[in-house]
Amino acid sequence: MVIILNRAKRNGAKIYGILIDHENISFVLDGFQCVLINANMEVKEKKTISVKQGFILGRTTEGKFIYIYAGKDISIRRQATINTWLYFISRTPDVETYRAISFNGGILNKLFFNAALDFDYDKSGHIKVQYKDDQQVYSLVNEEMRGTVAVRSSVSENVSAEKGTSIAISGTELELVFEEEQKVETFSDMFGYILNLCQFMAYRRNVRFEEIFLGQESKRLPGIYEKIASCFVRYDEKIETEKNMHMCITFNELGEGTAHLLNSIMNNRTAKPQFMIGFLPENDEDVNLVTSMKIREICSSLESEMELLDIRGEHEKEFEELIDKLKKVVKEHRDGDGSLDKKDYDYVFGTLNHLTGALGDRIENCFMEYQPILGEVIYRKQIDQIVKYRNTITHGNYMQLDVELAETAYVLIMLIYCCILKRVGMADDRIHELFQRRIIS
Repeated sequence: MVIILNRAKRNGAKIYGILIDHENISFVLDGFQCVLINANMEVKEKKTISVKQGFILGRTTEGKFIYIYAGKDISIRRQATINTWLYFISRTPDVETYRAISFNGGILNKLFFNAALDFDYDKSGHIKVQYKDDQQVYSLVNEEMRGTVAVRSSVSENVSAEKGTSIAISGTELELVFEEEQKVETFSDMFGYILNLCQFMAYRRNVRFEEIFLGQESKRLPGIYEKIASCFVRYDEKIETEKNMHMCITFNELGEGTAHLLNSIMNNRTAKPQFMIGFLPENDEDVNLVTSMKIREICSSLESEMELLDIRGEHEKEFEELIDKLKKVVKEHRDGDGSLDKKDYDYVFGTLNHLTGALGDRIENCFMEYQPILGEVIYRKQIDQIVKYRNTITHGNYMQLDVELAETAYVLIMLIYCCILKRVGMADDRIHELFQRRIIS
């Protein structure tokens, strides 16, 4: 089967135009740097260009409307520069809401097994092509945001005078459809959610999409979402990962876990983390690099996962009882003739609330529970060493990072992945198979 990938992208040419409601102000967009130029040479005071949902609106020389993300109002006298990370191009000047976002190609082509076309030969030797719907659709389980997430093959039909009619899979599409209208200012959150999801599945940060579109439901065809704007995003990494599909987690394997994983990402908060992946490699060259910061991220992520899975240490119950007794003593001191300031008591209670049993105990229990799935071996001594290393560097002291610590860190990354995949409902044998395929590499 021949797969034709859609490589349609902007050619990098500069975009020229004027701002809507500010006819004297023109703009030049070069990549993601936008220069505004005031043609009124007699202006003496700065002029304010107000943003709408974080965007300024312009019209290109091609007659299209462009929404450039500025974040805040812009002050300009003669000239101003905006270093943006996002802009939309549309044929309509009133894109304020959307009902769907479509992500196409790029990393998605490595995260989904396309099965929309079956090719076979009939008795006369002619090729027979049969289309089948291979999309996976899941309900968003987020309480604040309802809708569906769908992953499917993109199929394109081409007509050529020389080659006739041809049909081919042009890539993979992921589409979010919401029950209610979403303001365009929410795009950055939605983009971040899907980017994090794909980064986790690929075990890389340097992932990207070929095309992104905003959609609205068709007035003529209910249930069909028409493209109303093309979205252009600046990625931190210039080079996309070359990791092959066999070493990634696919949507086919995640199944229903896709919605649960996306829900964890959407609900992730600093005060109550549900999805911490700060240890991911930046790119393919960084995959074997272990740093002090990565070890801190690994330990923090593992603590979060063990809390979510309610994995405790051997003497965790006794430790919690001790903390309760200490809180009682502090409360009695505060309510008696104590001479400390209220802030001092708040500090003590805050410290006690964040105290947990020995991290090494919990990691050991977690590892022993999931060891058959991982197929790796580490010992308590290695766990204690990495906990000691994390605590030492956290308090600003120096400790040598050696090969043994790096190897332990690698196994703990596998443990974190195991915890997350178990949490979203993946079966043990499927997780074990993923590790056999070296997804953490």
